[in-house]
Amino acid sequence: MATLKTLCVLLLAATSTVALPSLRKPTRLSPVVREGSKLLVDGKEWRAVGPNVYWLGLDENVTPPAGQPYDPNTKASYPTKERITEVMAVVNALGGTMIRAHTLGVSTGNPLSIWPTRGVVNEKAFDTIDWAVYQAGLYGVRLLVPLVDNYDYYHGGKYNFLRWAGFNLNQSKDSNNPAIQQFYTNSTIVSTFKDYIKTLLTHKNQYNNLTYAGDPTIFAYETGNELLGPIWGDMNCPADWVADIAKFVKGIAPQKLVFDGTYGINKTHLGIKEVDVFSDHFYPISTSKLQAGISAVEGAGKVYFAGEYDWVGTSGGDSLDAFFQIIEKSPAVGGDTFWSLFGRNAPNCNTFVNHSDGFTLQYGNPSNTAYTNSRIQLIRKHFIAMSQGKTISAQEPLPPVSCPAPPPSRFFTRA
Repeated sequence: MATLKTLCVLLLAATSTVALPSLRKPTRLSPVVREGSKLLVDGKEWRAVGPNVYWLGLDENVTPPAGQPYDPNTKASYPTKERITEVMAVVNALGGTMIRAHTLGVSTGNPLSIWPTRGVVNEKAFDTIDWAVYQAGLYGVRLLVPLVDNYDYYHGGKYNFLRWAGFNLNQSKDSNNPAIQQFYTNSTIVSTFKDYIKTLLTHKNQYNNLTYAGDPTIFAYETGNELLGPIWGDMNCPADWVADIAKFVKGIAPQKLVFDGTYGINKTHLGIKEVDVFSDHFYPISTSKLQAGISAVEGAGKVYFAGEYDWVGTSGGDSLDAFFQIIEKSPAVGGDTFWSLFGRNAPNCNTFVNHSDGFTLQYGNPSNTAYTNSRIQLIRKHFIAMSQGKTISAQEPLPPVSCPAPPPSRFFTRA
């Protein structure tokens, strides 16, 4: 007669076989490499298209339930894991291949940051970042991560490093102060910034046991977001600083690509061998600016990327369709990311999160106007042309994304 223990084991085995089929491990993404003006994966051309999702590591748009981490001064909180996962499913639905994600890298000076103060590591801040990187890998979505911001935002930027070094500066009153250039030229500040980069890149993800330096899900780091000098539009981000930071990143993470985070195509940077990709942002969209930038970057044998653009059309300029046509036909363009994607306030599946800048794209929101959905359809048509080489109608219905988000079926298969 079987013992009670044996019966329990047999029952568990039978239940697991029927109700809980095993899952194979997800396929690890291959590294993205550059050959001249092209990006390649496993020897085939790869195009980087998707949204900007700046809030994946730290958000400013949702007040969390009582008792959850929250900084009332900046309205900062950690996004829920359900929100993060939904974003990955939306990128798949759009035909995207990647996300540009500021707060996966820019996280300083806030009580909830990776570095609340200089050299002090807040391990709690890595939880949402780890989850975002892990989920992106499962969904086959690669990540482009800026390392610092030009501005004095809630999630941090170059002004934190300036203040830590004793320069009492902030963006609201000092954006035109020549002293802000100390961020690039002061050896102590540069050293501190490198220490921060090392903290980030050597961190081991609790969900997949890979360091950020070693995880191919993060295909590239960007030296910063919209880096400038004291005069708006001056592109005064010194070439020697760009080269130094790019070389430092590649010293820790040799398989990562490096994007020049200068706001605009600074032609004095095009010869920096450690930089793979140069980018620009478009508010409003300008096809002449796009074509001029592509020409300059292609001439240098590097890759061009449109890092942000107004998908709504509120800032005027040229048509989104014309912008996409140039990108799709230009062999030196590695891709583009629109500004910016938000989703439901999951686990609350009935409410969408909004941001106040007028460029919020909410995929699947029943309140979207016909115009808004037509723009989203155009983006999807473009992404599929870039990522799959297929032509679909701009009127093709948008595939639904469930809430909670569906499992990453592209990488998990039933045994």
